[in-house]
Amino acid sequence: MFAKLSNNSNIKSILLISLSNIGDVILTFPVLDRVKATFPDAEISVLVGVKGKSLFDGNPHIRRTITYDKQMPIGLKWKWFLELRREHFDLVVDLRNSMLPFLLNAKYMTFPALGPSREHMREKHLKRLYSVLPEPLVPLKHYALIPPEHAARDIKANVHGLKDYILIAPGAADQKKRWTAAGFAALIRHFLHEGGRQVVIVGDQKDRLFAEEILKGLPGGIINISGLTTLLELAGVIERAALCVTNDSGIMHMASYLDRPIVALFGPTDPELYGPWSTTSRVVQSATKVMGDIAVENVVMAVREVARA
Repeated sequence: MFAKLSNNSNIKSILLISLSNIGDVILTFPVLDRVKATFPDAEISVLVGVKGKSLFDGNPHIRRTITYDKQMPIGLKWKWFLELRREHFDLVVDLRNSMLPFLLNAKYMTFPALGPSREHMREKHLKRLYSVLPEPLVPLKHYALIPPEHAARDIKANVHGLKDYILIAPGAADQKKRWTAAGFAALIRHFLHEGGRQVVIVGDQKDRLFAEEILKGLPGGIINISGLTTLLELAGVIERAALCVTNDSGIMHMASYLDRPIVALFGPTDPELYGPWSTTSRVVQSATKVMGDIAVENVVMAVREVARA
């Protein structure tokens, strides 16, 4: 059951048990990429929390996206489990460290993680996968995140056709992980002053008011598409950015997966565990772990370092 598989193993159906929050789900994308590269002909299903389901919408490499809602009544949970068990998966890759693979009676499964770990979450997930799969020897494609063809087009914001812009993502799920409006405004002034770079602000609907607060007193021409894109459309906008400046957020992880240059702003969370993982990135963290104490000069310095890298 915990035997090491080879690329030639007869695996036809796979279940990847992912996580719930957007950023946590994106951190599992490299696992999906490696599973698909190892078993290109297998049918892959993904189990994910309700928030993360839209990340897999229309993905041709996913046979089925299965959502788990912990708020379901116990009767529906039992029915959900029985339907899942009838799938008879050959391999279950469990990134939740749950008992579900045993209960599903899978032929093969990843080995449970034992004890605490100081590894970055991306590496921790891959280590779990490599408890059962061989490490791939060839460069990997992106199979997990497939932006639609029109992903960089937004009629209201006129993003279509733009490229090499500076992308600012000022939102975060937790207010304690969000830099100040004054800080972001000062940074945007820097971009406008040095080279007149086009700036695009992104986020979800909850971030739109905060983005509008940032824009007060700034000159026109800055594009704010907060709340105007789906997650997959947002991925397409991120894909065309020359640089992304973000808080510790799902957008930071999306930019990491798409390997965009990143300057990530951190307060109370640990960048060793949850920091950016693109090829070129810098972390600016407050010494006090309070986001408001991050100095604009330090962010500008990190931006310049990324630009030179």
